[in-house]
Amino acid sequence: MTRTPTLDDLAAIAEPSSPVLTPDGTRVVYALTRRDASGAPRSELRSLSIDDRAETSLTSGAIDTAPAVAPDGETVAFVREHEGTPSIHRIPLAGGDAVPLTRGLRVVGGPSFSPDGAHLAFTALVDDLEATPPAPLVVTGDPGHRVDGMGWIGTARTHVFVVPVAGGPSERLTTEGQCGSPAWSPDGATIAFAQSGVEVDGTRFARRVGLVDLTRPRESVRFPFTATGVGGPLTWTTDGASVIAIGDLEVGVGLNRLVRLDAADGAATVIAGDLDRNVMGGGPGYPGGSPAFGSDGRLYCCVREGGQTVVLSLDLATGDVRQHPAGDDAVVGGLSIAGARAVVRVSDASAPGELALLDLEQGSHERLTDHLGTSLPGVAFLTPSAVRFAISDGTEVHGWLLRAPGVDGPAPTLLDIHGGPHNAWTGTADTVHLYHQLLAAQGWNVLTLNPRGSDGYGEAFYTAAVGGWGEVDEPDFLEPLDRLVADGVADPDRLAVTGYSYGGFMTCWLTSRTDRFRAAVPGGLVCDHRTVNASSDMGGVLHDLEVGGAENAVRLSPSTYVDAVTTPSLILHGQDDQRCPLGQAELWYARLRERGVETELVVYPGGSHLFILNGPLAHRRDYNQRVVDWVVAHTG
Repeated sequence: MTRTPTLDDLAAIAEPSSPVLTPDGTRVVYALTRRDASGAPRSELRSLSIDDRAETSLTSGAIDTAPAVAPDGETVAFVREHEGTPSIHRIPLAGGDAVPLTRGLRVVGGPSFSPDGAHLAFTALVDDLEATPPAPLVVTGDPGHRVDGMGWIGTARTHVFVVPVAGGPSERLTTEGQCGSPAWSPDGATIAFAQSGVEVDGTRFARRVGLVDLTRPRESVRFPFTATGVGGPLTWTTDGASVIAIGDLEVGVGLNRLVRLDAADGAATVIAGDLDRNVMGGGPGYPGGSPAFGSDGRLYCCVREGGQTVVLSLDLATGDVRQHPAGDDAVVGGLSIAGARAVVRVSDASAPGELALLDLEQGSHERLTDHLGTSLPGVAFLTPSAVRFAISDGTEVHGWLLRAPGVDGPAPTLLDIHGGPHNAWTGTADTVHLYHQLLAAQGWNVLTLNPRGSDGYGEAFYTAAVGGWGEVDEPDFLEPLDRLVADGVADPDRLAVTGYSYGGFMTCWLTSRTDRFRAAVPGGLVCDHRTVNASSDMGGVLHDLEVGGAENAVRLSPSTYVDAVTTPSLILHGQDDQRCPLGQAELWYARLRERGVETELVVYPGGSHLFILNGPLAHRRDYNQRVVDWVVAHTG
């Protein structure tokens, strides 16, 4: 007998991530995150045999993540967090004690082995102007003193280091900007890295790739490539002549593509420019993986396709593109390749995340793990149905309707709006937004849509809302609701709306445009583009590139129209959110109170913008429960 998930299940769910194949393709090492009795995360490294599925625990540290396997397959390097400080460790793949390799550095990101296995490259946060008491911060260009998830960093920046695997001091390679994604050339003589936070030839918000000659590293950092809109993760071609980056030739709002950077002359060339899909390098909330070459010479990568993230391969000589299925409606991430095998993390409608093996020659796929079945036997997620709506201007909007079997007639309906705006709902089993399952089990509809601005539908759709936030995509939400009401699926008197980040912005926008919603829950919101420009860690990018500058900021801010809001609104926000700062939530709350609108502000101490993904279990549970309680209480 099965049941639907509850909030109590959050503590039991085991989530695999960061899979990496050994060079011979026989084993996969990955991180497995669980929660202890207090709700704190515990992440261990595990080793799984591909052939017989035998599995062992490699580590038992409090938080061990980001494994990398040495070229000889005998050593695993990883990041261990102890008392809030992440550091690089190594351990034999056969088992043994973990040995720390870095001390006194705050490691950011995972390690990368040199081709001979003797050194590791990594990035760490360092402050060249550190003083006691701290020196005043002087800002003359674009601010870079705060980063979501790290908070106030002042003059500290992430830089590239190398450390001997056998032990010894770390050597710093870079000195300016925010640097990351170090990648070794095939001969081990050069490290490529991505850099941001600098102005290049008058171009603000530039992202570029640099090279370090390891024979004289501190003297030889250079930026030979012409592209100013590229970043990591980075991959060298097998001949060592070029670096494959992700982004575009220039800074702007658009799809991230594969860009080939020629190490000899600095030329930058977009690969498969007619693909018209976003290349996904991977990150929290944005599934994908690092591009990699297979034994067949093809370049493998992850791209967004509708509500999926899929694996594609490209022949760089002929331009041939192939898709490598990982299951129906699957969302993949964590791509790792060895020979003709690939391992990915797969989410679908039945499971929030398991490891799967792809046979790149045969085109087959199979699951390697069943952590959901092991940790929560008898729990089954309700499955949403794909829906498509024709908008009056000819646009088609794709999404999902979650509705429990047996629910008849018009039902209370929650419209949930994703963040980004360049993200996308997927229709997969979702432990972040578990309130979807809770409401559906109570007879609700949950409608998740990918409006204009969403990823996975081509560049024209991706950029359609640039300079028109709210104005352009408003009908992509309201017209589908009208359709569900007309079809007798949604109860027009019991509609609610919620969303996070851009979804929080859009929740504020819609409640200032219509009184049809009986309840609203904006989370991690932006309501005023003028003030977020000055206070967000990405304020300049959002204000200048996405919104279109000062001439659009007032017109596109929900705060401009707050006098029209009548919908009872619950505002949920992380205290240390640097992407959409807490002041945005406080402003919206204050303006609603001034007008006598029923409202409540809930602030989660220490919460970054991503706390609903990776914050304390108690906060994640509370967030989900408050959404359910508010919309149920206010829809009668």
